[in-house]
Amino acid sequence: MTELYDFSVDAMIEPIERLFEREFPTDYGIFVPHAKLLENGRNKTDVDLLYVAGSSKMLHAIKILSSYDTCLFDVQQGIHSMSQAKGNHLWIGLPLDEFREGEAQYNDILGTTCKDRGVGILTVQPRGRGLSAKIISRPVKEEGDFLDYYEGLRKEWREVKDRNMAMDGYEIVDYYSR
Repeated sequence: MTELYDFSVDAMIEPIERLFEREFPTDYGIFVPHAKLLENGRNKTDVDLLYVAGSSKMLHAIKILSSYDTCLFDVQQGIHSMSQAKGNHLWIGLPLDEFREGEAQYNDILGTTCKDRGVGILTVQPRGRGLSAKIISRPVKEEGDFLDYYEGLRKEWREVKDRNMAMDGYEIVDYYSR
């Protein structure tokens, strides 16, 4: 039997982006798929999608996985690795059916673990002829500025912010150049 829907990481990025545009609208937002950390190592984990929601202190870091088992049991890629992720809001994303079946089989352990660690849960499911994303639980916000942990993210965010402000008729003055 062939799969009707593609739940690969790349296929799930677009519906998650649409969800974030609705939930966290901003004129200065940017999405960065497959962002690279400046320093890789044992205490860092890569994420699959970053969203800067208008401010340098509103960075959403999303780890997207295709299976519940990977999400729960893979120490290098799943929920356990999110303790080393960098962002103000940390999220795990997976297909809705995987989440439902896993939670039923393992007595809601992923939901409980995410809540205890302050990590939000997103799911992606078929809707019409495509995919749609929804929020299952929201993360706890960690204060700080995490843009400099990712290669070129601050520069890209400033370019978007400055370009949009200039289009609105504002003059750009960079008091805090880095």
